[in-house]
Amino acid sequence: MAKRPVDWSPIAESDPTPGDPYEIREEARRLANIAETIREQSRGLREVGKSENLKGKYTEKLKEGSEDLADKLSKVEGRYKKVSGLLKEWAKELEYAQGETLKARTQAQQDEKDEDTVEKAKSRMDKAVDHYISLGAKIGGQIEDALDDDVEDSLWDDAVGWVKDHAEGFKLFLDILGWIGTALAIVSMFIPGVNILVGIGLAIGIAVVLGRTMLVAAGEASWMDVAFDCIGLVTFAAGGLAVKGLKTASTTARGAAATSRTARLKEGLAATKGMRNRIAKALAGAEDDAAKEAIRQERNTLLKLISRDGGKVADDAADIGTWGKALNQGDDEAIGMLQGLRSNAAAHPGAVSGATVAGGHAAYGAAVGMQWTGFVADVGDKAVGDNDTLNAGVDLTNDVFDTDIAHKPSWGAYNDFKGDTWKVPASSAW
Repeated sequence: MAKRPVDWSPIAESDPTPGDPYEIREEARRLANIAETIREQSRGLREVGKSENLKGKYTEKLKEGSEDLADKLSKVEGRYKKVSGLLKEWAKELEYAQGETLKARTQAQQDEKDEDTVEKAKSRMDKAVDHYISLGAKIGGQIEDALDDDVEDSLWDDAVGWVKDHAEGFKLFLDILGWIGTALAIVSMFIPGVNILVGIGLAIGIAVVLGRTMLVAAGEASWMDVAFDCIGLVTFAAGGLAVKGLKTASTTARGAAATSRTARLKEGLAATKGMRNRIAKALAGAEDDAAKEAIRQERNTLLKLISRDGGKVADDAADIGTWGKALNQGDDEAIGMLQGLRSNAAAHPGAVSGATVAGGHAAYGAAVGMQWTGFVADVGDKAVGDNDTLNAGVDLTNDVFDTDIAHKPSWGAYNDFKGDTWKVPASSAW
């Protein structure tokens, strides 16, 4: 269809009968094709229901189910066929109204100074607009009646329909959630004692993925958008598994170190039994306080030496400082387990195996690597891609303060890749 004029003076300020008959006919053709596909599927199901070749325990139930589903599909087919026909009718009426208003515009612009000519043109336009409004309302009502049948949309269909109707606002909402998740991740990197923010961030990530999936169903996003949203969740899950592996290695090393310390303490006590007996006899025979105190100090020194030779058993507490916490994405638990593993391996080299130490290092590297992969992917996406939140803020600022601030710069090829890759047609739910 040729483009409609922009200038409608002197009979109107803008196009009095907007619309695109070509696009309406294309939609009518699409609905007719869907109806034909449904009809073929319904026919196939009825053939299944009448087939004599089906054998087995569930044959009767399968035939009954096929007939029932075929009946429901037939109702859906009727809905699509009827709406397709009504859209074709509306395209024809719209073309007529647009043709009349275009003729009225041409008539008025041929002699704008002649008031009678302009008034006749306006009258012709008004009749066309009345036709446009009345037929539009009538056909719109008939379409609503066609949709008000025994076939009910599911809650998912209703939800997807709502998302499609409010796509721009819903995208902005999801984008704001994404920024909140990023902010929580950054805060948890520097402030101790807020590991709970990781759980909140995970919940936000899941909500964003579910919301983006609804946009995909509504034809307003692509599966590539969902894939990028999932990067943070996948890396978080993989990092969680790696931390479990690190925890297992740390627990194993701590248990081996405790066993080793117990054995070494027993050895130390056995080796110094005679010396401790002599110190005990000397303490019992000491006559003044000064002598007793000197003997006690000798005994304590000996016990400390035995304890030192037994080797310490390190816990998982870490003192890594602010930047160390940032390097570990706020996860001081993981670095604490690694440091404890190292300390126990160093203090009890014969007890903690090399495989346990190597496994702990590998798990720690995987955990931190996954955390940074998700973080960099999230921040990188916000840096090079378009951003609904920032652009909405710019638009609001421009409106309130009458300024002309440009939208956030972004990489067009990246935006196209995300928006067009793995994009599927919108759900046919009404």
